[in-house]
Amino acid sequence: MGPEPIGAVTGYGFGGLGTFGILPENPAVPLTALTPARRDFVSHVPAGICTITGGHVTRHAVRACRVPLAGIAAPRLNQLAFYAASVYRQFTAAAVRVARRRPRTDDWLDRFTRAGIGVFLDDDARTNTLSRPQHRLRATLEIWWFVEAASAAYIHHTGQAPPDRS
Repeated sequence: MGPEPIGAVTGYGFGGLGTFGILPENPAVPLTALTPARRDFVSHVPAGICTITGGHVTRHAVRACRVPLAGIAAPRLNQLAFYAASVYRQFTAAAVRVARRRPRTDDWLDRFTRAGIGVFLDDDARTNTLSRPQHRLRATLEIWWFVEAASAAYIHHTGQAPPDRS
């Protein structure tokens, strides 16, 4: 059993992640390198997120989990499904699952494919992949914020830490 979850990182900005984004994981950073607002923030975070010793701050907080794919169910490929998937595409790979009907036009399928949004077709007892989702590789504070929110929702609904902490 892993460590007890401490909850989502909260505070100003992206939940204080603007401060954590400049701190490397584990190596100590002099407090004098931080702005007064960031020094104030790190001095008030819950135990386990970071420690302050000898005029240095060490970040221990890492992303709570990895969200490999956001899936959206839609009756058909259209502008609404494209928009919904595009919102999640900022944070992770996204895919739309269409039930039992092949899209009537390849124009929408081409648009989803060019945007890196996967398209899955549920056809009775099996799922066909019409377009594979593309994964985002760069890490941003927005992605970490999204993962914190997803982790907090998972903890709230299940009462336990997410299974994948990488």
